[in-house]
Amino acid sequence: MVRKLELNNFLLVFFIYFFPCLKEGKSQYVYKPDDTSYLANLIFVQYCDSFPEIYEEPEKFQLQIIFVRINRDSLQKPHFSRHTLGVNRYHYFYPASLIKLPVILLSLEKLQTLKKYGVNKYTCLKIGKVSSCQTKLTDDSTSLDGCPTIADFIRKILLVSDNISYNRLYEFLGQQYIHQQLRKKGYKDVYILKRFSSACSVEENRLTNPFWFYNKHNQILYYQPPQTNTQILYVPYNIQTQIGKGYLKGKVLEEKPFDFRYSSFLPLEDALEMIQSIFFPESLPPRKRWNISEEDRAFLIRYLAMYPRQSKYKIYKNYEKYEDSYKKYFCIGDSKDTIQDNGLKIFNIVGLSYGFVMDVAYIVHLEKKIEFLVAAVIYTNANDILNDDQYEYHQIAFPFFGKLGRILLQEEEKRIKNVLPNFSELEKILQDTVQSHN
Repeated sequence: MVRKLELNNFLLVFFIYFFPCLKEGKSQYVYKPDDTSYLANLIFVQYCDSFPEIYEEPEKFQLQIIFVRINRDSLQKPHFSRHTLGVNRYHYFYPASLIKLPVILLSLEKLQTLKKYGVNKYTCLKIGKVSSCQTKLTDDSTSLDGCPTIADFIRKILLVSDNISYNRLYEFLGQQYIHQQLRKKGYKDVYILKRFSSACSVEENRLTNPFWFYNKHNQILYYQPPQTNTQILYVPYNIQTQIGKGYLKGKVLEEKPFDFRYSSFLPLEDALEMIQSIFFPESLPPRKRWNISEEDRAFLIRYLAMYPRQSKYKIYKNYEKYEDSYKKYFCIGDSKDTIQDNGLKIFNIVGLSYGFVMDVAYIVHLEKKIEFLVAAVIYTNANDILNDDQYEYHQIAFPFFGKLGRILLQEEEKRIKNVLPNFSELEKILQDTVQSHN
């Protein structure tokens, strides 16, 4: 008994000495249902001083993290080991712009079926209007293609998370098509039910616009009529979609939770799997691979990594508005500086709304031979009121993502690998800008 007490005292002194957060008597981290020890130890023991607010009240921030370590074998085949913290695919968070990733992938897949009409992502298009909340589109002076195109919508989404471009892809696909195609791929828990527009009601989001695709002689190649989803879709009731203790409706405070039942839902692990499918398609079952061309895949990879200032869009050269961290939160989210480390490549999609902040990424350092997948979501809304624009993005969320990304980079740099990754294919894609469409 004495020896047991001596051992316990020794362990207590050991942890207090080496892990200073414990000196202050802060509570130990307990988080369920899906935790693995690696991330909990990393964030709440080794680097606890980096996340003081989250260490004290992790449940308040509804934190979910997935970290996927990658090891290559002698044939360069990747092998993945998954570490999680607080992950629960049925714990609702508003996915915001994360839903743009599956919509982009589905749009490129749909274009494969239109090749027989001579339509591709660079084909000029026009969009009509059949309901009050819809808007027409006949030309676009900002387009790199000289006219509205699917390619241009995708570029703008990946560069600056453009909501209007997302709305156009949503309308190109239609709510019913999105739902059916995701189910075919096994994504039974993903719901994408609306445009990013408060002008459209639940019913109007089931209706989509007519599309015309034209050749260079202004001849119609393909006409897509308006579409209606006759099925009423909503996030299932086994998922609690009521968030907050109140929300602003105009200038009036509604003292009840905001309900996202007829909004959208994308579990964090599904979003990360979609990023993984772009870079490691063979690592997933055939049904979860996307039917896109190699040129489409290279196009996505370039724009997933690109900073707004690196694009050909003059409107995105305004660095005060579109700094390098504008839509890259891991590693650099807490920085306003131009990134000088050319070896660091962050291929990602982010979301930011109602206090929820999320990033899903494949992170690479070309010179240091580092690669990993990571996804995280955090809720930073101290007063728990939605729509009041009083969120702690800059105080908590962006510093958290920046520090977390740098910690993972640091840990991976120290890790000894039997086989280093060969990034030659990736580097070729990133360097291959000798194309008319950048």
